[in-house]
Parts: sequence; structure tokens; C-alpha cells
Amino acid sequence: MKNEKSRAATADTSRLCGLLEKKITVFKDFISATVSLKDMIKEHNVEAVEIMIARRHDYLTLINRIDGEIRMIRETNPSYEAMLNPEMRKRIQSLLKMVEDCINKTMRLNGDCEATAEDELHKLRNGLSRLGQREKSFKGYVGKSWEPRFLDVTT
Repeated sequence: MKNEKSRAATADTSRLCGLLEKKITVFKDFISATVSLKDMIKEHNVEAVEIMIARRHDYLTLINRIDGEIRMIRETNPSYEAMLNPEMRKRIQSLLKMVEDCINKTMRLNGDCEATAEDELHKLRNGLSRLGQREKSFKGYVGKSWEPRFLDVTT
């Protein structure tokens, strides 16, 4: 019976490692999409921005699904960590560190992306504001009948 539990824990551990590796791969794809999103924002490529946002959403959905599977493994076998040999424990810790690094990099890039979007929005607002001021000035001269200056029209 104990041997059976050990085999189940080993299988769960192997599955956990596979899920963590998959999560790292998806995070790297998410990071790549975030970099592309930032570039597309700078280029004012609205269609590509929409595509990148949708792609990032798909990656987040996949990451959430992987997290659900990881949670199920931990809930079904809460004592699996105690049964880990040092080699497997080291592997899991390494994978968790890689996931943490990906999360930190994602957060930094996402902040950069948001800052870039805010900067581009600010530039757009300023441009539209200047355009509105020019339009007001132009409309102030058009359509008004002005009497010519320096010309005597009474004769």
C-alpha cells in the first residue's frame, strides 16, 4: 500500500513538473506577445494591438487552466512534498524559480507596455487639442463678412 502511494506521488510529481514546464513555456509566449504589443502601440497599429491583446488573453486563460491542474494535484495529494527525494525537490524548486522569474519579467514588461500606451494616448490628446485650437481659429475667420479695411466703399 505504501509502495502504491509512493508511485502515485511520483506520477503526480512528474505531472507537476510537466505542468510547471508548460507554464514556463506559455509565460515566455505571453512575454513575447507583450513585447510585440508594446511595439504595435508605438507604431499605432490598432489592428495588431487588438490581435496581441486577444493573444495575451488566450495565454492567460491557458495559464489559469494549468494553475487549476496544479491545484488539483496538490489537493489530491497534500503530502506529496514530504515524499519527494532531494533530486526531485531541487527540480521542482528550480522550476518554481523559473516561473517566478517569468512572472516578475511579465509584470515589468506589462508596466512598460501600460506606460507606453499612456504616453501615446497623451501625445494623441495633445495633437487633437492643437488640432481643435487650429480649427477654432480657422472657423473664426471663415463665414464672417468683414468690411474691407482701407477701402472706401461708400462712393
